[in-house]
Amino acid sequence: MSLEDPGLQNPVSVGYYDPFGLYPAVKEDFESKFPLTNLHWKYHPLKPVKSIPSLPIQLVEEVPHSSRKTKQPTVYDNVYLRLVFVKADNLETYRSQVRPLIQAWLGDLVAGREVSWAIVLISSGIYKEKSSTLMKKSVYEKLLADFSKNGKHQVLHPSDDLDEVSEEEEFVFRIGDKYNSDIEKLETFNHITTEFKGLILRTFDRRYNAYNEELDKMKESNGNDPELLIRELFYKLKLVDIVGDMRFLDESLDLYEDISEALKESSQSVSHAFERTTSNFFESVESQNFNPEKTVLSRELLGQFNKYLTEGKSINLLQTNFSIFLGASILLQSLANSAPTLSLSSIYISHLFQKVINFINEVSGSRSNDAQILEWSCSLIDFYLDLPVTHKLVQLSSNNEDNGVTSSAGIFEYMGELRLLKRGLAGHLASLKGFEPPEIGFLLEEISLDDSNGSTQPKKEEHVFKDKALEQILQSQESYDTFYEGLTLAAIQDFAKCERKKTIDLLSVDLAVLHYRKGNFQQAYEVLLTSYEYFIENGWNFMGGMLLEIYINCLEKLDTKDNMHVLDTNIKLLSTLKHENSRIGGINKYDIVKTAKQRKQLLEHIYDIASQVSDIVSIPLEILFGSTVDPYIETSKEKPGAYVLELDIKNHLGIELDLNALTLEMEELSSSSPKTIVFSAENIKLTPGPRQKVCLSTNDFKNAFFKPTRLTYKPCENLIFDQSFSESDTTESVLANETVVHTKSNNEILQQGSDPVNSLGISVPVPEPVDSSEGALYMYGDPSSLSAKFRVPAKIELNASEIEFVINPGKEAVKNVKVDITPVDIGVELIGSLDHFEEESLDAGQALTKKIPYKYFGDRKVLQFAAVVTYSIGEEEHTYSLQDDVDNNLKISISVQDIFREKSIYSKFQIGCAQSRTPIRIVDSDFQCNNEKYAVASSTCDINESNTQLAFGEQPAFMFYRITPKQGKVSSSDTLDLTITFSNLQSECEAVIINLQNEFFDSFELQRYSTLFTELVGRLQFDLNSYAINNEIHIKNAEDVRSLFWESINRHIRSEKDIAELVCCIDGILKKVIPVENVNYVRQQLYIPVAVPILDILHNVEFNYGKKVQHLVGEPIEMKLQITSSMKWSEEEDAPQEVLASSSPAGKATQKQQMFQFIVHHEDNWLLSGLKKHAFSVSGANSRAEFDLTLIPLNVGKLPLPRVTIKPVDQNGSLNRTSTDTVHENGLETVLVVPELQSITFSF
Repeated sequence: MSLEDPGLQNPVSVGYYDPFGLYPAVKEDFESKFPLTNLHWKYHPLKPVKSIPSLPIQLVEEVPHSSRKTKQPTVYDNVYLRLVFVKADNLETYRSQVRPLIQAWLGDLVAGREVSWAIVLISSGIYKEKSSTLMKKSVYEKLLADFSKNGKHQVLHPSDDLDEVSEEEEFVFRIGDKYNSDIEKLETFNHITTEFKGLILRTFDRRYNAYNEELDKMKESNGNDPELLIRELFYKLKLVDIVGDMRFLDESLDLYEDISEALKESSQSVSHAFERTTSNFFESVESQNFNPEKTVLSRELLGQFNKYLTEGKSINLLQTNFSIFLGASILLQSLANSAPTLSLSSIYISHLFQKVINFINEVSGSRSNDAQILEWSCSLIDFYLDLPVTHKLVQLSSNNEDNGVTSSAGIFEYMGELRLLKRGLAGHLASLKGFEPPEIGFLLEEISLDDSNGSTQPKKEEHVFKDKALEQILQSQESYDTFYEGLTLAAIQDFAKCERKKTIDLLSVDLAVLHYRKGNFQQAYEVLLTSYEYFIENGWNFMGGMLLEIYINCLEKLDTKDNMHVLDTNIKLLSTLKHENSRIGGINKYDIVKTAKQRKQLLEHIYDIASQVSDIVSIPLEILFGSTVDPYIETSKEKPGAYVLELDIKNHLGIELDLNALTLEMEELSSSSPKTIVFSAENIKLTPGPRQKVCLSTNDFKNAFFKPTRLTYKPCENLIFDQSFSESDTTESVLANETVVHTKSNNEILQQGSDPVNSLGISVPVPEPVDSSEGALYMYGDPSSLSAKFRVPAKIELNASEIEFVINPGKEAVKNVKVDITPVDIGVELIGSLDHFEEESLDAGQALTKKIPYKYFGDRKVLQFAAVVTYSIGEEEHTYSLQDDVDNNLKISISVQDIFREKSIYSKFQIGCAQSRTPIRIVDSDFQCNNEKYAVASSTCDINESNTQLAFGEQPAFMFYRITPKQGKVSSSDTLDLTITFSNLQSECEAVIINLQNEFFDSFELQRYSTLFTELVGRLQFDLNSYAINNEIHIKNAEDVRSLFWESINRHIRSEKDIAELVCCIDGILKKVIPVENVNYVRQQLYIPVAVPILDILHNVEFNYGKKVQHLVGEPIEMKLQITSSMKWSEEEDAPQEVLASSSPAGKATQKQQMFQFIVHHEDNWLLSGLKKHAFSVSGANSRAEFDLTLIPLNVGKLPLPRVTIKPVDQNGSLNRTSTDTVHENGLETVLVVPELQSITFSF
């Protein structure tokens, strides 16, 4: 890019000594070769070559001072090559004039300076002179011989100044005043220029290595001497100077950053080495035509460091900072100029502007009342805002601009920051002049709500300005305001180009404040319409509050008549007075400038405005006070049947508040239809103190987990202060109070297979897992208050669908009891009008039990019911809500087998447990007929309370009964009543635990916490086999339940004393082995109406034959098979009558006839002669049939008679479905068969 190159500034110096006035003749030829180009430096054998594209050169004339006897060490020398121009026509002139001058020059300007040198011999005539016949050597040859490395007249020490110089090194260059051709002349000067490059790089290399060696020595010394920091900084300054001379820009930038950090460390560790005065420094800086980069400070700065190291004289810290800043400034401009892209150039300039801002802040930060520094800083900002490279970059960027942010956005951003910095500096100057900068802080007293304080006049201070433009700006308040507005608009334009929208909004606020002070309320109102919200939302309450007050004042001045908007803005102003609303502490709190009286007035003003609006306005309650809900719902000690919780109130306004009513809505967790309970309190007086407790109460109860949803305070008709709680807010608020114990899920604590339902019928909600109830509040019942529950009836009638609802009024009499019952499950319907019933009153301890029948045709056995009990204690109305599961699964199973005989029926009942893991105890059984139609007799070992039986999974109990009709025939409508009284062993164990709990809790007066224990009793796992055999209760999961109870009481009980006593109680209750002396049955009855069994035909089969003591094998035995068919056990039916005319004779009765077939199964013992199978008919109540049979025994011994089976015969293609049974009268008889006596058989 074609820019004025800052890299051409501060060129490398080449000194020349011209004792014979020869340089003017060759000056043009030499300077035509400058700047030198394409220099290459190999600084390390393993590193790549570093190139210098262009190196500006300036020739500086020097004169040696041979009269100086003592050579002072050179502190700063930016000469990289020294030349001497000589001419001698003969050797005499050379010996007498030239050689002494060269020796003096070498001794004074070259020796000990680490600088390269060369002798330029200018010859007369043609460039190539020939050896004179009169002279053995030419002047050129003599120069080579005298001033080579080991020359006879060389004054430089070979081991020091000539250490790295070879024997063949060329130090003498000759040029002529005439050449044979231009090409010859060009070649000569090109050769000299090439050699000069090498000599300059040698000087740089020697100094670079020397400085680095010194730095390495200081690092290796590891000394604790803080003075080493100054010496190290000194050599770093020298190093960055030579690296910058060679235009190694990136390395120089890194060194400047390193030096800046080293200076900070040195100024703190070796503070006595620096002086911090500024007067001398600023007096040396010219304010007219201000250009700080023309100031050369390097030599003076290095001189100061050298004087400190040698003489102990202090170093000017400001001058050091300024010198480092200027070096980095020129370097960054060079980098921007040589960068390959616009974006990279913009980055370098942005970095430069950032350094300008940092430098000015460092210089003026603690000297805001020093007008000289403020003025100088403003001039410095103007200089950098007008940099040519900046304007060129902006112009090139705008030419290549596409829609969006330009590549020079960073430049515009920092230009805007520089303008704002200048605005601030000028504001300090304006304050010193007695003007008022239009900033928010200066309006604090002017716009206060009570207008009780006036503004104070700042102290004026006279200052003579050197900057005439700045002096003109600060001539009057009006001129300063105009400057302030113009500079702010310029900054806004800069920020607009880099899309810093929020900054533009903030600067617009500054303009709004200026408009407000000038009385332009409409303009100020339009700007502040949304600007103040940015400050408040980001925690800057002081700024946001002040702007909001200005905004409200503008509303009042403009008289907008928008009461709703006025109310809203006043509420926002009130919110800025809340302490917690500010995330940034210190003076940013707006409430520090408002008294309690002003806060009170603002709140009352809001009440007045709210009365003028028509809509209801809802305001966050946290503006007034913050609230934390204590995680304990407890029984009220003052009001029977009431429950209370506490709010921890933090008064944000610090004023006294009178609350007529405060309500907290609590919503039930984990329910399909969650219930809302409202806790409230009236006539609350909040003190100005930061924290206090407020007690809220309710007359509503439901045993469940609740979470707070809304806290409400309504001071007037159209104004509501409320706070809504989200799930995360609830948890955070509870955890912040450190009162919630994190618990594991009950499902994790209890073992698999544990029954979550309390078998005693105590209906309590199972605590939810942590993820759903964490942070929730548990509302549990008090036995002294009214309670209710659903349960399975104590006497269960098979196939009857009903439940019981039990109300226990507790220790207080209740009246006006109203109950509404609702089935929760789909398909369940209550029968009759028992979904609602009322009771006028219930005395204390007078339980009320209602049976609730229902209809349900589904398969579910566990049904859910809900109820709401409304009652009164005194004049207070209360409600008790519950929603419980009722398990209708029977714990007992019964089966029956009927045996028909001629005169009686025998029934065998098998009684077992429905679940193999829950054995039962059969306490009593009763089987009877309520009328006199049947006589029922039981066995002598009948079951009763003195003779109970246990039924296990594979060990049922049996009962036998004989049923004999007293008269008439049996009927299917006849029933016998079977009642089984049983006791569940699990329930018996739980009852023992509950009794122990009552004893322990009564002794410590802790019955109010009974629910927390009884809800866990159903989770206990007992060794029921051991209990049944040994009357000892073994609790298998006692430790798990103890841990669960411990976590429950720590979570839901406030009193540490009560917790300690409950722990003692639970240790006494949940022992590993609990002996049971007297078994208390938990009776439950099952009533089954058993239908009298019916049998259509009972076949009685009998073999009739001659009775002998014995029969011979093979001897035929004549028998008669007699089959008697009885219909005694069949149901009596009326025979259908044919309808005849009145004159017809009576018809004959029809007899129903049925056909059967018998089969004789003679097997291997008998040979049958006669009918093996035969059909016979049965007609009438007692039908008899006989058949002749001959049986021949085939084996000896006692042979059982053959078995006979009877089955109906298919008639007319339809199977007879008559129910039958067969009784073998002599089915167990045997016939003794012996061998024939006259035949003897021997067997061996």
